[in-house]
Amino acid sequence: MKKIILFGDSITAGYRNGEIDTILNTKIEHLLNTKVEIINAGIPGDTTKGALSRFQDHVVSYEPDIVTIFFGANDAAKLSGISVIQYEENLAYLIEQIGAKKVVLIGPPYAHQMMYHDERPLVDLMQYNNAAQRVAKSFSISYVNILEEMIASDSPTRFLETDGLHFSDDGYDLLARLIVERIKERV
Repeated sequence: MKKIILFGDSITAGYRNGEIDTILNTKIEHLLNTKVEIINAGIPGDTTKGALSRFQDHVVSYEPDIVTIFFGANDAAKLSGISVIQYEENLAYLIEQIGAKKVVLIGPPYAHQMMYHDERPLVDLMQYNNAAQRVAKSFSISYVNILEEMIASDSPTRFLETDGLHFSDDGYDLLARLIVERIKERV
């Protein structure tokens, strides 16, 4: 049985309506339509900096077959203090330590620009997305460009809860579909 670890922040954790939910695990398992073990290692508020201190215990120790790495929403926030260069370096280090052959990298998501224009402006999200893409390309690994997918929609905010940052059911449907597409490319 394949073991998949979802490694990331509150969006990975399934933060909805102020609570943690297994929605992402459930949707991925349903779409894969095969027996898998999915371990969610999402922590609300986490960044790639926090990931560096916990990847050994929360990922490597489980000896996973596949690991999704989904950070960026908090890294790109002005208050995080994590530059695009640090974000890129942190992602590269995580991939090296976990093993590139196991990783599906997910770029930062869209944030509602009426609500987050100052804190997470689209231009910054795009820079972090470009950094994540460079890392994926340098390791020749699967990449989920969730930002591009969300922006391409006629209504990117439909993928978000009313808080303008966390994912709605539509957002989780999109994310799960894109992750499963990348996993199926690898298997």
